[in-house]
Amino acid sequence: MKKLKQQLIFFFYALSYFTRLPTPHWVIFDNRQFHKANAYFPMIGAIVALLMVSFFYLCQLLFPIPISVILILISSLLLTGALHEDGFADCCDGFGGGYDASQRLKIMKDSQIGSYGGIGLIMLFLLKFNLLIALADVGLATFFMVLLIGQVLSRYGALCLMQTMHYVRLENGGKVQGLSTKLNRSYFLFASLSILPALLFFPVLTACLLIMVVTLITYLLRCLFMKNLGGYTGDCLGFAQQTLEVVIFLLLIVMLTT
Repeated sequence: MKKLKQQLIFFFYALSYFTRLPTPHWVIFDNRQFHKANAYFPMIGAIVALLMVSFFYLCQLLFPIPISVILILISSLLLTGALHEDGFADCCDGFGGGYDASQRLKIMKDSQIGSYGGIGLIMLFLLKFNLLIALADVGLATFFMVLLIGQVLSRYGALCLMQTMHYVRLENGGKVQGLSTKLNRSYFLFASLSILPALLFFPVLTACLLIMVVTLITYLLRCLFMKNLGGYTGDCLGFAQQTLEVVIFLLLIVMLTT
């Protein structure tokens, strides 16, 4: 029971950091073990997907699908505090306007959004909006399966980057400073196994293709971050999560509608 309670605490660590959902008042935060919350990162994606689909089901009872999609996009931002979208915008600004690693890190740390970040977010949400409408037209069950695998696998890809790169910052106090310690083998294995339930919704060949594509894009993102920054920051993880999510949606749209 003691070990189970400890794992429950780590889960609430993840819930408190990666979402705006409330956590019990009895949870005491320990900076020395806070990084173990990363093991529950994919599971947080499953919770986000479940809440989004539930909200979508209620919305489409009252509104047309396009309006319902906009509402669930808003709900996802409120649910996560736009944590990953903020990182996506900062990376667009940093990679678009920086000329070396130090300059890129300075731009990414700036709280003000630039033109590259603004344009990036507009394109991102336009793409998500149209992808989700196309998925909703296929059916609610398919909508849920694709949203679930997108949320789970994209977060797992970001976790893999954390496991294979080192954290870089010009100074302490970055978004994932307390989470930057790598997971040990048992915790990373647990995180890897936690993605399996989402994959079981798909045929074996589709699941294998998803894994291969996510692996490839994650590797390319790793190369991008190493070349331009020499490591990763919290913004890089947000950029990776959003990029992988859209790639997964694109892949499944092609497979489900052709």
